[in-house]
Amino acid sequence: MTSPDRLGRPTFDVVVVGAASRDIAADDPRGWRLGGGVTYSALTTARLGLRTAALIGLDDVAADADELELLRASAVEIRPHRLEQGPVFENIERPEGRLQIAHSPSDPVPPEAVPHGWATTSAWILAPVAAELPDGWASLPTTEAIVAVGWQGLLRSLTAGEEVRHVAPGPTRIIKRADLVGVSRDDLGPGTELAELCRALRPGATLAVTQG
Repeated sequence: MTSPDRLGRPTFDVVVVGAASRDIAADDPRGWRLGGGVTYSALTTARLGLRTAALIGLDDVAADADELELLRASAVEIRPHRLEQGPVFENIERPEGRLQIAHSPSDPVPPEAVPHGWATTSAWILAPVAAELPDGWASLPTTEAIVAVGWQGLLRSLTAGEEVRHVAPGPTRIIKRADLVGVSRDDLGPGTELAELCRALRPGATLAVTQG
């Protein structure tokens, strides 16, 4: 399932890309749960009936996660990309907003890891969680493809053992390529204006801002 069909059409409706995080969870026997936009997005699109492929960055611990079987059971075609170190977060919910502690940053997930047969897919979700997608991802989808980006994953700077630092939003190549951009208020600095965010997008792009 990694090449176009006999009529030259892509096998998949959407490709989702990003690193899976391990989120610290005291109530899980493993001490963590598998998270990250790539896993949630892939599960959602598959359950909506879209033929979904996912390139998922995984460290050696996350590679054996039970949650991956849930994706496969939902007909997600998974291409794992091995990471020497993958993102690990401790998320602390507070009345004034979420506090994230980084237990590990992430190696990059390079565009070269995409199987050749996926390149012509007509819809892409770039779902970074720890700034692991380099700018080269902006030029991988075809010019006709629809590209959605989870912006918050590009706005984080991780140092092990420290609070996640927020990076000021700006017109990166990936953001300038996106047709749809989503971002959480939790990952924006205080006083960030919508007008400032919109200036970073290309004309005609849609911005969705969530609370949390």
